Amino acid sequence: MAPPRRPARAFAPALAPAGALLALLTVAGCAGSGANFPGSAVEGPRRDDKAFGSACPEVAPGAANAAALGKTPVLAAIDSMPQLSGFAALVKDAKAEDMFRSMQNVTVFAPTDAAFGKLPAERRKALARPREAGDTVRSLIVAQDLTREDLVAGQAYPTLRDGVRVTAAAAVGGGVTVDGARVVCGSVTTKDARLHLLDALPAEG
Repeated sequence: MAPPRRPARAFAPALAPAGALLALLTVAGCAGSGANFPGSAVEGPRRDDKAFGSACPEVAPGAANAAALGKTPVLAAIDSMPQLSGFAALVKDAKAEDMFRSMQNVTVFAPTDAAFGKLPAERRKALARPREAGDTVRSLIVAQDLTREDLVAGQAYPTLRDGVRVTAAAAVGGGVTVDGARVVCGSVTTKDARLHLLDALPAEG
């Protein structure tokens, strides 16, 4: 009998001063009851799940140096990856930098520049608006540490955006998909988050 699969670890919210929390909740594009912030007291992602995906050297070159990347905050890691410049811009358009700095032990599904390139011009234009950008950013973050093992289990996980879940599954022929998007480089662990890089924006559901 196979050993039971380890459950993904949920975050534990930390108490924050009312003024500071209100400021985070009211930043443009990230306001609303769905803007939850994992507590800073929670330990970082598990380190026993190595980065996977043949595209890692191209889209996430830092993944090869796991020790150094593991000490890097997620926002700095995203900024350091050339193929995530579109996602980094989306975070800035959403004015979500403070949200990222407050998060711990989360999973971020980060579309690559190639993913943004597939979008129609009108969709890309809409994503430059703070509210639209904020909704999209929150729909790409799960407040759990999801390893490859968790993704291939085929479960739906709630995101930080109210009512939006992402469903991951093993892909035909190998690999992992997230709502139709393929993980081109997965389990890139930073100091405070785990990144799964996608070749498309997942369909919201």
